[in-house]
Parts: sequence; structure tokens; C-alpha cells
Amino acid sequence: MRFPNFNLKARQQGAATLFVVMMLAIIMAVISLTTARTGLMEQKVTGNDLRAREVQEAAEAGLEYGIGWAKHNSLPNTVTCSSGSLPLGCPTALTTVAGSSTGESYFYTLTYTKGIDSIKITSTAQGVNDGSIAATSEAFVKQVALELFEPGLPMSPPWVIAGCITGAPVGTPDTFVLNASNNAVLSGSAATEGCLPQGHLDVTAWNDANGNGIKDFGEEGAGTTFNRGFFSGCPDAHCAWNSRFKMDFMEAFTRATDAGHVYSGPDSIPCGPAISSPSIYVIDDDGPINNGSMIGTCSDTGVDSLTIGAPYKPILLIIPSTRGCPRFNGTITIYGIIYFESGAECDANGWGGATIYGSVIWEGDVNKPNANTQFIEVDYGTDLNTVFNIGMDDATRIPGTWKDF
Repeated sequence: MRFPNFNLKARQQGAATLFVVMMLAIIMAVISLTTARTGLMEQKVTGNDLRAREVQEAAEAGLEYGIGWAKHNSLPNTVTCSSGSLPLGCPTALTTVAGSSTGESYFYTLTYTKGIDSIKITSTAQGVNDGSIAATSEAFVKQVALELFEPGLPMSPPWVIAGCITGAPVGTPDTFVLNASNNAVLSGSAATEGCLPQGHLDVTAWNDANGNGIKDFGEEGAGTTFNRGFFSGCPDAHCAWNSRFKMDFMEAFTRATDAGHVYSGPDSIPCGPAISSPSIYVIDDDGPINNGSMIGTCSDTGVDSLTIGAPYKPILLIIPSTRGCPRFNGTITIYGIIYFESGAECDANGWGGATIYGSVIWEGDVNKPNANTQFIEVDYGTDLNTVFNIGMDDATRIPGTWKDF
């Protein structure tokens, strides 16, 4: 009887091969799982890093916004501004950042903390969808008050003219001064009868007996002389402006524009005092400025819906040279200062028929005013920057105070 011939060595080799294959398969599986887990982990790390850098950039953007806002606004001692809460002293809007590469949106919280000589601005950005994503940046700034007027400078007289009055006034327009010895007019050319003829212009002293800043019945005194004064610096550009203001003209113009205080066309100029600082308006209108130019309903002592400004809350109105010399007429009353930048066109256009409690400033020659006009000198005190509610500051970032978390 023959027995099968089994090759034990071959059988052993087959088992070893199977074992090796199984081990390799296990190793490959482990490597695959490890690679997948590593890739997933790296993907998460990359995503987290991207969102961390994104939210940090958002915080930095909020910080720059906060510093920029501090350049133009006064701040109380401590205010916290977030997208859902805007207390007094905060920016009017805090925009949520959206459309980022990760699809996350971020909202800001700005905190202004006023110290002895600086303000700490802290910007925190936080994810809208994932509140765990957050970053903070802060910096210190120093605010310096910007002054429209030289401190202690008295209010301007009713008329300030870089040139001369080119036609003798007729029709008995009125100018009222607080003291018989006060100048009714200042000229950058000459304080003479030839340059500043009085004509039919009546000059009367008045006394604000009840201190309400309004010329009430019975407060008019006796007629007085047409006193003239002179200021130097003309005929340089903006010489009349420079004689009365400390701030550069373009600085004031730009800040009024940035504040949205530009008005043109009918139903555009709000009645009453300015609702926000600075109290500077740009009248971007060829005129005439009359009843149809006003908007809103106002009622207060000395104020109605045809009034610009208010007693002791005056406004500076700037008429840029691009608009020439529009007339102010009708029954408009203005508390403050009107400034005409044009150096030529007011010689042909004159003034109009409105009442001004304060001063009108021209950068050139002026034609005779019409009848029924009133130029009334007022005393707004020596702190004109506060009275005119300039409310403007410049903020400088203090080097070396940046910090992020």
C-alpha cells in the first residue's frame, strides 16, 4: 500500500505566505486609518488656524475702525459699543463682517476706556454662528481737541469783509451792535468811508436785557455811528476766514462733509440747532436760500421752522466758492456765522433779506444789502468752541501699545 507523498516544506511555505499577506494587509489598514485620521486632524487644525487668523483680522479691523472714529468724536469716560447696544457716545453703526472664506460672520464689541491722559480702545470680534471663535485687540490713543476758534477770541462783528462794500446801502437795512463803540464791520482792505460806505444803513445799539439771546421788543437803544475796523492778511486766499478762525478752512469743510452736513436744493436744511457735531453746515446750493429750503418742524424760544440754529446753539454755514453767492432772503433767521468762500460773486449778488444773529463773512467785495435785512451782533461768550458744539477731536495712536490675545 502506497501512501500520498506530502511535501511538508511546501505546506509550511504557503502558511508563511498567507501570514505575511495578512500582516501586510493589517499594516496597510493601520497606515490608511492613521493617514485618514492625520489628514482629518490636519484639516481641522488648518480650519481652526484659518478661522483664528480670520477672527484676529476682524478684531484688528474693528480696532482700526474704533481708532478712526475716535479721531472725530469726543468720548465719555467709559462706553461699550456692540452690534446690539449703542449707548450715547458710541459710533452710530457697527457692521457685522460677513462673507469670509470660512463662511463665518463676525460681530464687534468696541470698548472705550478713558484714562488720565489716554483712551484704551479694545476691539473684540466673535463668531456669529460659533461663539467660541473670538479674538481681541487693543491700543491706546491720545485725543487732542480740535479748535475752530482761537480760545478767548470774541464773536465776530456783524460784517466781516475781505474787500469793500461796492455800493452804498439803500432801503434802510439795519445793523444792531451791543455797544455804541463796537465795530459794525471789519474790512481786510480799508476801514474808510470810501471802502465801507454807510449809505442808508442804520446802526442801532441794543441790549439783551433778559439774556435770552434774542432782540426782543423794547431792547433797542439809540442810533449810533457806523464804526469800521481793519484786519490784515488780505488779499491772501481765505484771508477773511483766517482772521476769524483757528482751524484751516478745508479741515472744517471736510469734517462737515464727513458728518453728512451737506445740504442742497429745496426741503434740505433742517430747522433748529444741529442734531450732531460739528455744528458746521455746507450749503451746496445756488440759492436763493429761503422758506422752500427748510425742512422739519421746530418750535422753541426764538426758533421756528424757518430758523437755522438757535440762541446759544449757533451754526457755522459754509457756502463753497463752487456755489457762488446765493442770497438768504424771505423770513429766514440764522443764529451763527455765514461764510462765503467766493472772492468775486458777492460783489454782484449782495446779501438778501434774512435776519442773522451773529456774523456774515465774505472773502471779497460785497454789493449793498437789501432792505428788510437785519445784522444783529451777539455775545456768545469767550468759549466759542463749546458754544458752537464743534465736538471734534483728533486721535493719535500711541506707539508700542498694541496688544492682541
